[in-house]
Amino acid sequence: MNAPATHAPVLSTLQLRSSAGLYGADRMVLALDRGLARAGVRSRLLSINNYRMHGQPLHETASAAGHDALLLPCRGRIDLGTVTALAGQISAAGPGAIVHSHDYKSAFYAWLATRAQPAHLVATLHGWVEGTSSLRLYARLELALLRRFDALVAVSADQVARLVDAGVPRSRVHCIDNGIDFPVADANGAAMLRDELGIPGDARVFGAVARLSPEKNLAMLLQAFAPVARQAPGAVLLLVGDGPERGSLERLAEELGLGTQVRFLGSHDHMGAIYALIDCLVLPSLTEGMPLVVLEAMACGIPVMASAVGDIPRLLAHAEHGRLVPAGDRDALQVALAEAASLPRRVDLPARRYAREHHGAQSMAARYLDLYLRLQGKTHDRRAS
Repeated sequence: MNAPATHAPVLSTLQLRSSAGLYGADRMVLALDRGLARAGVRSRLLSINNYRMHGQPLHETASAAGHDALLLPCRGRIDLGTVTALAGQISAAGPGAIVHSHDYKSAFYAWLATRAQPAHLVATLHGWVEGTSSLRLYARLELALLRRFDALVAVSADQVARLVDAGVPRSRVHCIDNGIDFPVADANGAAMLRDELGIPGDARVFGAVARLSPEKNLAMLLQAFAPVARQAPGAVLLLVGDGPERGSLERLAEELGLGTQVRFLGSHDHMGAIYALIDCLVLPSLTEGMPLVVLEAMACGIPVMASAVGDIPRLLAHAEHGRLVPAGDRDALQVALAEAASLPRRVDLPARRYAREHHGAQSMAARYLDLYLRLQGKTHDRRAS
């Protein structure tokens, strides 16, 4: 009699994120979770409740899109109830589960939860924000904690070097490029938005899509754009996103006399209309890893003007109309904006081709899946770290 067929157990992953909005890292987590599910992985997206916010955008977006999503309770900066709830999810996921964290808070809870409920620990570094003393402290604590993880994923060469310098064995550090669900440009939505904002059809439209926070350096962008706006009255700058600096940026725009040449659109659900409207994406960040907004703009063929930080130079090396400026150099940014304002709209076909060939969500998910499968055959050597 033939032995009954046996089947390998389905890989289970828990994607864990503590989120303050729906920004680049959050959209990467959504794309990864969706890609893993398409690949046959049993993946659940766990969001840690942000007790300072009324809404939970990542969890709400994931639930509405049909993800297997769960909101973990969290009532303060450290909540043992969160640890208990996460440990229960790890137990339910079964032996060999992968717990994949995507920020320092979720990494902390993942490490605590796996003290009693073992699982393989993976963390993706989406970039460090160190604009204040408390944020620098969090970054140092995170680096110390991550030495205890089975695998760390960096999205830029700078991150790899920093992890190794912090004492993480190089064998545990992996570089996996970010991937995206390709945006679909919406010409009709762009026309409606143009009419709504009163932007003339011949205007040169710049767009900054980012969290309005210090590391994005948007105050310098407004200062660099002000003389350009005076010289090119048809130039318009759209700031898409929200964050703690919105009030101060709005006041600065008023002080600079920018009037209707700068528009604050807040968080926007329909990025297809934004990408169909703007002529150039501008990202003057002081620090980045591999920003999804750059990949999205490239996938739409939109020229990108950005600081030469993180892996942005590597991405724009594949663009025809990309423009790098030194981080924090207002004069260089002003010159680049003035030159771009004088040009008609251009489509960056090489950038579009590169982004779509190399940075799809499914390709990213396949690389993560390969890492997960390799970890399943290993013991938790990081526990001895």
